[in-house]
Amino acid sequence: MPKRLVLTACLAWTTAATLLAQTKPAAGSQPTPPAVVTSLKAHAAQYFADLNQRQREIYFAPSDGRAIALLSTAITEFGARKKGLVAEAEELKKLPVNMKMPVRLNLQSPTWAKDQQALLTSASAAKMKTRRQQNPALEAAFRRFDAAQLATLPAPLIPAD
Repeated sequence: MPKRLVLTACLAWTTAATLLAQTKPAAGSQPTPPAVVTSLKAHAAQYFADLNQRQREIYFAPSDGRAIALLSTAITEFGARKKGLVAEAEELKKLPVNMKMPVRLNLQSPTWAKDQQALLTSASAAKMKTRRQQNPALEAAFRRFDAAQLATLPAPLIPAD
């Protein structure tokens, strides 16, 4: 029984090593950028979807205190995520010139703009405007949120050649 276990483990390791050797890029070749670009686009899309969801939570918050807390955490959380996206895009800028051609991004998708516009024209947004006028702390939190410019990313993150 132990010999069979050792033989199985050895066979599995050999198979894994063979597969790894087959999938490694050849020496001197670069990984294909479409996967990297797709990854950045996916991260940006997720960022905007999450930001839209957070803004929805803020606008539909049952109390001003809850809205202020959500705004504060959004500034911290999404500020860090925005920095991460920009850093990821900076890595793409380091690709060789011949690989930059497919790396032109416009991360502000029409879906994001539609969702954002729908939220800003909702009844909750109109109520939030009144709530902001009545509560200076809520107004200050919204000013900090707007100053953080979380809803904008450098677009395109990769400039055209």
